[in-house]
Amino acid sequence: MVKRKILVLCIDRDDDLGKKAGVKTPLIGSKANIKGASALALADPTESDINAIFQAVKTYKDLKKSGDDAIVATIAGHKSRGSRADKNVVKQLEYIIKKEEPTEVVFISDGADDEQVLPMVQSRIKVSGVKTVIVKQAKELEKSYYVIKEVLRDPHFARLVFGLPGIVLAIYGAVNLLNIQDISLNIVLALVGGYLIFKGFGIEDTVVKAFKMFVRTTSVERASFPLYIASALVFLLALWSGFDNISFVWNNVPSAAQFTGATANIITLNGFAIGAAGLFMLSLVLFLVGRMGDMYYSGYFHRIRKYARSIVSVIAAWVIIEEVARFVLYWTGAATMGPQLTDLFISVGIAFFITLIGFLSIKYLYITRYVMKKLEKGMPVRDLEGIELGKITSIDYKKKWFRYGAGPLKRATEFSKVLSIRDNVIVE
Repeated sequence: MVKRKILVLCIDRDDDLGKKAGVKTPLIGSKANIKGASALALADPTESDINAIFQAVKTYKDLKKSGDDAIVATIAGHKSRGSRADKNVVKQLEYIIKKEEPTEVVFISDGADDEQVLPMVQSRIKVSGVKTVIVKQAKELEKSYYVIKEVLRDPHFARLVFGLPGIVLAIYGAVNLLNIQDISLNIVLALVGGYLIFKGFGIEDTVVKAFKMFVRTTSVERASFPLYIASALVFLLALWSGFDNISFVWNNVPSAAQFTGATANIITLNGFAIGAAGLFMLSLVLFLVGRMGDMYYSGYFHRIRKYARSIVSVIAAWVIIEEVARFVLYWTGAATMGPQLTDLFISVGIAFFITLIGFLSIKYLYITRYVMKKLEKGMPVRDLEGIELGKITSIDYKKKWFRYGAGPLKRATEFSKVLSIRDNVIVE
């Protein structure tokens, strides 16, 4: 007869523990859970997950007092919610099941969002109970303005309320930016729109992280540093070339006075694009090559693959942008000669094949020159959250995949899913 062991499980689906308090999950045991909940309480005292974790600890202690064999744990998903969050939840749940070997689960939830993962829990272990923690709020916190404030913290609502209006304002301000009479208003609209886009889509966090990564991995003593200087200079040259080409386009437009309003702005923007696109592309390529050098020195080899893909995408985008800009000028009548619609489709096809061939070549080089040379049997495998998934048991160099783990958690992963190889293997 299998001995009964109860897992008291709390799930933080949007990973407030990691996002706000920097706490890594899973948290196993009452001490780890109390410490994690306390850290989250100090970071954001209004967070409902705090109460759910403490409720889980209380339930665990009640079970222990009644003589039951129990363990308490908290696992987390991802701030984006959705499939990535569910994938992280499943990984951590399977890790706990393997490590602690519980026979059933008491599920602690703070609301409907966390309860969405309940079917995934039920498919892996028996759920013997579900408890939803409802927090009693002070009367003043129940006012409508507080509710609205809390709702807008949700990234899904933020994209709707801030992101979409931001896109509209940014596009309107940018398209009309060269209208001399309203230039100040259009600059303000474009800036406000840009801020709302950053706020609504949470881009500011990504920008801050990217800047910190850039500062941490860059040194004036490396060969990559002159590339950043060259990239900045070429970027300024691209701006000059774009504005210079605007004058060239308008000086060669037949009957220029007939073009006004939106049509004039479209002609101006496309003239700028033709003059600047090539140099913008060169500026980005120089920057990305510099980043590839920094990633090599820092040992982040999977990021070299990422930046190499970005170079291919930039080149493909340049081909399309220039051809579309020339087509628009010809279509509006601002140019007497230009590509036809068939030429435009051909350019898109060329860009597609550049991207396809480039990505396949990068994938092949990454697998053959990096993964296959460093991968060895017995190396521990971890995911992005740092959870150990097992050790490599076999490698198939012909099919380009390897197996790791043991028993029901034994898995196979393609070489292309490897992110880095040092003392252990990090996989997607």
